[in-house]
Amino acid sequence: MAECLAESMVELWRRAHEDVAPTISDEQMRGLLALESEQENFSALAERLGLSAASATRMYDRLEQRTLVRRSCSGRRVQVSLTGAGKCVLEATRQRRRQLLEQVVVAAAPTDRPVLRDALDQLYGVVSPLVQIPRSRSPL
Repeated sequence: MAECLAESMVELWRRAHEDVAPTISDEQMRGLLALESEQENFSALAERLGLSAASATRMYDRLEQRTLVRRSCSGRRVQVSLTGAGKCVLEATRQRRRQLLEQVVVAAAPTDRPVLRDALDQLYGVVSPLVQIPRSRSPL
């Protein structure tokens, strides 16, 4: 059941992404999300995303052409940050996900809605710390 729930949540995320920004690839969306908290130096971004420097360069080139990110130089390091448009894409995607999730909750029986919301809050509390665990480099 947990696997089905996870797959459904991933599908919800994909649908929100497609509804808001269908021309931005999943990889590009991950690239935008990686910049959300602050500007980042380019090599750290590539490593965090699990991309080669060349792949990260191509991806951020495309995002810069679409005015979703900007680059600046700090000494010998290239810094990348979100533009206002990039921040808007991320916020609009989140807002759409919230709308879709609310549709799911509203479809539940009225007496089940508070229980469902509480379960989602608890699940978030358990899962959100796991997001901070570094990714495995294993292909499996």
